[in-house]
Amino acid sequence: MRIAVLLIGALWGPGAALGTSAGPLYEGDLETQLAHARGVARWVDEPLSEADFGTGSQRFDGEWLFGTYVMGAIGHGQVALEHPEYRAEAGRRMERAIDAALTREVRAFDRAAWGTDPVDDIGTRRAHVAYLGYLDLALALHRQVDPESKFIELEESITRHLAGLLERSATGLVETYPGEVYPVDNAAFIGALGVHDAVTGEDHRTLIRRFRAELRGRYISAETGLLYQSVARRGGRPVDAARGSGTALATYFLAYADPELSEQLWSAMRRELYRQGLGFGAMREYAPGPGGRGDIDSGPVVLGLGVSATGFAIGAARAHGDRDAYRSLYATAALFGAPTDAGGRMSFALGGPIGDAIMFAMLTAPRAVARVRS
Repeated sequence: MRIAVLLIGALWGPGAALGTSAGPLYEGDLETQLAHARGVARWVDEPLSEADFGTGSQRFDGEWLFGTYVMGAIGHGQVALEHPEYRAEAGRRMERAIDAALTREVRAFDRAAWGTDPVDDIGTRRAHVAYLGYLDLALALHRQVDPESKFIELEESITRHLAGLLERSATGLVETYPGEVYPVDNAAFIGALGVHDAVTGEDHRTLIRRFRAELRGRYISAETGLLYQSVARRGGRPVDAARGSGTALATYFLAYADPELSEQLWSAMRRELYRQGLGFGAMREYAPGPGGRGDIDSGPVVLGLGVSATGFAIGAARAHGDRDAYRSLYATAALFGAPTDAGGRMSFALGGPIGDAIMFAMLTAPRAVARVRS
């Protein structure tokens, strides 16, 4: 609600001052982006484990460990595509991050959920989209950055695996974990499919159009235009509300493959969730109404405003050329994340490895589909 962002401004000062530091990032200043790249690279260079994440859940600790590597790799790839002079270094940094994400230790969270390993299951009926969908986007971007990528065979096999399962799915979605279906995780793979087609010249437009139709017909709320957070494995009935965190992240992913659908979701977020005051911006986790609680996906929800929805929306704002939203959302992220610059290495003091990696990916989201707002 608007009062929340106004209270933030009253207590901590106008957000415009914090938002000004977003300008170089929005414009794609290489040195500013590289400061964030170096901040993320240190987490890849240091040995991390599930013990470095204190969610209280072994699965979520594992997800965050994996997410640190894969979102970091995606961020490096995005900077390289915007600045070709960074390609060689980005390729090396992406390779280190992907190698880390591929270790059996990092795959353990997904293996524990399924009872089988995601890489070993490529070609089976088990989707593992929580692991393979996100990984595939990093792999496809690495191919785009480095045409001689050592991951080409793996990227192609994952793409065939998930595309085939989606084509045969009665609901148009595949499982994240057994019995659990999250549209946003499927959107991660659709984004990867868009990059794959751009790199290889293959054509998956029919599958992408079907995914768009399924979301519009069943998985986007008719009342709010937001994406349902989770749906039933059989029949696709929504089992969680339409929410900001999933919608924002899906908006970012879909910009890689379906700018029209991504723009539709961004417009709904702007209308239903975005709140701004005194230079600070934030996204609600739920549309106005009964609302709901925060969870591991949303992060803390304070006066209706969601931490994850706000952070993920930064990437969506840049993808769609929304400078004002980008600046105000960054101001809020900077206020609560406490970014620090240590020797040209930018980190968010309160975000830890996963916070740094997500913010890096969102802050450098590609602007290729941007529709600049007046």
